[in-house]
Amino acid sequence: MKTNGPSLIRAMHHLFGGAFCVGMALLLVSRAPVRGVIDNWTFYGIITQGLASGPYQVNVPYSMRFAIDSTRLTPSASGLYLPTVGYYFNAGSGGVGASSTGSGVLVANDQSRSGGGSFDGIIFSMFGEGLSDTAPFDGTVDGITLVNASAGSTATPFTGMSFPSALDLNQFTQRYMSLGFQGGTVKGTVNSFYINGVLISQVPEPGPLTLLAAGGALLVCGRIHRRKAGDVC
Repeated sequence: MKTNGPSLIRAMHHLFGGAFCVGMALLLVSRAPVRGVIDNWTFYGIITQGLASGPYQVNVPYSMRFAIDSTRLTPSASGLYLPTVGYYFNAGSGGVGASSTGSGVLVANDQSRSGGGSFDGIIFSMFGEGLSDTAPFDGTVDGITLVNASAGSTATPFTGMSFPSALDLNQFTQRYMSLGFQGGTVKGTVNSFYINGVLISQVPEPGPLTLLAAGGALLVCGRIHRRKAGDVC
């Protein structure tokens, strides 16, 4: 049986009432970051391939942050942008980072794949001041690479070469973190994404029951507060 989005929301509202509405509102408000000239796009995940020694070991959580200068996001026909004025990697007790004159971000839309089909993708590069618009989307570029492949001639989630305003990690089937060091390459998963400290997306996204629980908890707290204040619920 097919159920469209608005009908499902109305049904959940009638079934659960205010708790569902509060849960949905909580999600929308919590994912509306304050934007500025410099926005911090930060990815989190777990290291799956580490180094023989040092802090970058398997199963250690990491963060990789890109300081994006929004004034540099002029339209690009090739999909190559140079907006990153700083990049930072942290894991365990170690970290590396630097300011940049403009490290590359590469957007691909409906790009042909060898063997057939197409893909959409985006690369956020560390040390990518010389990033080419022919850079591979196979996870070998230092930084974060997100890819979604299609068997057809068009792919999702992008509809053009514009720089995205945000990202839903669940729309990309391949998510890579890669960073080369003298002792080898550190690789990892990409599990969550934040802009200016606000969670934008995570893998997997919380389900309706999680939102319902959050909304219900807020309603219960509100009723307890009113009762303590002497109000009648």
